[in-house]
Amino acid sequence: MPVKPRAKQRNDRASRDNPYVHVAFQAKDQFGVESRGGGGTEFVPVTPALRNRLRKSLSAAVEASRRDLSIPDVPAVLVLELRSEAIAKTHRPTTLAAESQALRVGHGALNEMLIAADASAMVALDRVIQSRTTKAIRENLSTLEGIHSWGMQRRLPSTFRDLDAKALHSTITAAAERVLVRLFSYASEETSKKVLQRFLEFLKRYNLSAEQLSQRSGAPVFLVPMKQLTKDQLVELLRFPAVRRIMPEPQVHSSATQVATPSGAHSLPLPDPDLPVVGVFDSGVAPKLKSLAPWIAGRDTYVLPPDTNYEHGTYVASLIACAAHLNEEDNGFPRVPCRVHDVAAAELGGTRLGDLILRLRTAIAKQPNVHIWNLSIATASEVSDEEFSEFARELDNLSDQHNVLFVVSAGNYVAQPRRTWPASDGLLDRLASPGDSVRALTVGAAAHRANAVTLVQSGEPAPYSRRGPGPVFTPKPDVVHFGGNATTNWESTGVGVRILHPSGKTARVFGTSYSAPVVAALAAHTWRDLEGGTRRNPIPVSPTLVKALIVHAAELNSPPRTARDRRYFGAGIPSDPVGVLYDSDSSFTLMFEIDLVDGAKWRKAPYPIPESLLVNGKLRAEVIMTCAYAPPLNGDAGAEYVRFNVSIGFGTLEQNKKGIPEFAGQLPGDHEEGSHGFESAQIEHGGKWAPVKVFRRSMKNGVAGNTWAVQASVLRREFEPILTKPMRAVVLVTLRSLDDNPNVYADGRRALQRSGWITQTLPTGVSINI
Repeated sequence: MPVKPRAKQRNDRASRDNPYVHVAFQAKDQFGVESRGGGGTEFVPVTPALRNRLRKSLSAAVEASRRDLSIPDVPAVLVLELRSEAIAKTHRPTTLAAESQALRVGHGALNEMLIAADASAMVALDRVIQSRTTKAIRENLSTLEGIHSWGMQRRLPSTFRDLDAKALHSTITAAAERVLVRLFSYASEETSKKVLQRFLEFLKRYNLSAEQLSQRSGAPVFLVPMKQLTKDQLVELLRFPAVRRIMPEPQVHSSATQVATPSGAHSLPLPDPDLPVVGVFDSGVAPKLKSLAPWIAGRDTYVLPPDTNYEHGTYVASLIACAAHLNEEDNGFPRVPCRVHDVAAAELGGTRLGDLILRLRTAIAKQPNVHIWNLSIATASEVSDEEFSEFARELDNLSDQHNVLFVVSAGNYVAQPRRTWPASDGLLDRLASPGDSVRALTVGAAAHRANAVTLVQSGEPAPYSRRGPGPVFTPKPDVVHFGGNATTNWESTGVGVRILHPSGKTARVFGTSYSAPVVAALAAHTWRDLEGGTRRNPIPVSPTLVKALIVHAAELNSPPRTARDRRYFGAGIPSDPVGVLYDSDSSFTLMFEIDLVDGAKWRKAPYPIPESLLVNGKLRAEVIMTCAYAPPLNGDAGAEYVRFNVSIGFGTLEQNKKGIPEFAGQLPGDHEEGSHGFESAQIEHGGKWAPVKVFRRSMKNGVAGNTWAVQASVLRREFEPILTKPMRAVVLVTLRSLDDNPNVYADGRRALQRSGWITQTLPTGVSINI
């Protein structure tokens, strides 16, 4: 079958002669204290009419919450809706809340601050709105659009909010065996304990035996069997004021699209015993498949036939082991063979999220030496705009607890109409959970083969690959890789990814299930290569470091793309292990690991610029910069789940009239959408609060500057405690020739040597895999 070739990538190949250079962190590079931003703004005149409107809004909220206030020790939750221009933390109505003695309970949507108030606090809030005239209160009142109750509708997912009680009960019963209940967490530990006790009493009163899923902080998540809940009991559960969210317990399925038809027996080569190991948490690998057996480093079994047929897990494991070998006709698959730790945990017809989480916790704790885990599984529905999914939050917690990197599939869009490229708007093709995990490396799919009847062409986003962004405009997917193409008949013959079937034969398939393992294997080799060898100064390997390198490699290996296209491609397709850790002759990359202190700035200057990139004193180059960090997270904060933001910049230093060096950012620059303005614009377009940021600029006309610098600073959310220890950020900066000048790397190393910075090569060697 004819195969249409993909567009050529850049011809400046990375070389083992040009390792990335790691620049050591030095405390002397920190200085000054960041200001806390704006604030002190009265957005609209605080007139008697505004006060009356807010009081009416509060009165309606109090009336809607009247039943909520009938349970002792459990305050009602109110929503303070903020104006779009007032959502930055320095404008929050914190004084208003404090004077009314309301408790903080986090955030809802981006423009919503949540407070808990009993009857006396509501009276006090009304009195403050009516009569207090201090500057702080006027400023607080001017930020408000209205005040609402967190009632029954807000406790449900948006798709269930218009249903009456009978329809709601039947719809949830049809969707899941259990309902998932998450409670609010309160600023007062005493209140949180009392509320939890009242909820346990509530369950006992209605004879509800809920399973409790413990959390790292706060109350457990409760899983209540729907067969125990009558329609009226479900309504009572929805009315309990401490309930933040009630939803059908998600079912998790493999991110596959079709059943493969095997043809032709195939044998795999024997593995090298020192290959890295990837955990494959899936439906299990066929235990009688002889050709894959030598590649299995260990097994952990939670499901057996008939609950699994081992097909999907075998497909994924075969790609972890030998993606390049199985797809030898295409050199786009990196040669990164890995052994597999096989965890059979996902049932054939789907697995309840609570069950899956318990199995995942157990499986990871058993394998402290497995650092990369592949999850080619996902829920069927799109992620939320406002909050991160339960599954994503669980992966984030496990990543922090066990120092592991999850590589997860973005999920598959399988509905009609079929998606082509360029993609149409309005499709229900948004990312699936747990692809919204901020710690995970989320992988979409691109097509690697095409013919006259495929839906997309080679190199384009696969027609099934779900797109970003994640909640609160978090950039997702992080990267893409080859997952197979599909024809107009939704078939993969001749255009799918080639895998190994439990029968020992090969087949072609498509799905993000099959792009994720290629990236997982590349991540495992990157981790292994960073750990290996000897260094003067050890570099602790972390999920954040590996993720930053993979994302940066994908950006280097891809053409510039629009913000819309990045929602499908992410940073692009990462190259082979050499491209992750080494430069070409025409590029020069420095990696900084920065320990950021709350409120302080970090700056490294003068930045070493390769002489071959300077034209008449101007820097003429392409600059690509990636930043990744693992900020503290708070699942109770809704849209403000990510608690710290790191801002980075690459630019020039020029002395002002007082002789003090001032930084002028060239990347990102003030000309870029989202680099300034209202908080909402910075979040949507500038990546504010996103734990992975990628910036790119081609300076074709050159930019003048005597001294160049890279700098970073950290900002915390309102009410977030000051960092008790520095937060590490990984920053990679690549300067690349616009005309493939072969002297850039050598010139960069000479300039770096003159700088006197403390440096060492990042990799000590990359294994050659045949």
